[in-house]
Amino acid sequence: MTEKLFPNEITWIKTAFLATLIAASAAACRQGIPVVDMGPRPAQADGTISGTVRGPDGTSPLDGRVVQVINVDTGEKQQVTTNNAGGFTFKVKPGKYEVQLTLREGEILVKKPSVINVNRSDVDAHADFVLGTARDPRPRVRQLRGDDGLGSPRA
Repeated sequence: MTEKLFPNEITWIKTAFLATLIAASAAACRQGIPVVDMGPRPAQADGTISGTVRGPDGTSPLDGRVVQVINVDTGEKQQVTTNNAGGFTFKVKPGKYEVQLTLREGEILVKKPSVINVNRSDVDAHADFVLGTARDPRPRVRQLRGDDGLGSPRA
């Protein structure tokens, strides 16, 4: 003959089983057995490259400019457009990066960064650009040369 369990006995058995399971889990953690989470992890960026693009006076921000970073070792590229304050930001993994700015017709690059090395300890690496116009700052004056008939040059 089998015994029938009453509802309060079933609840007690469930509670005892759950308590045993929790105690066993806690004991496993104390013994150095790691709890492994196999869920997907987001891609981690370990550093930041940020900067500004400014006009010839060095103070006026230039928005809508295309800035690109290229990982020198892997060739991986990222591209952003500067905001209304002339700023840009890239989240990057450790490595060496070249920062490029796309110029518009008539613009020249006055100042640019060289290759930037981003380490795990870098919180923020800066790359600031200053642009100028492509016109020649000195006016060209045509100079005529000749001699005074005695063999000495004159301007």
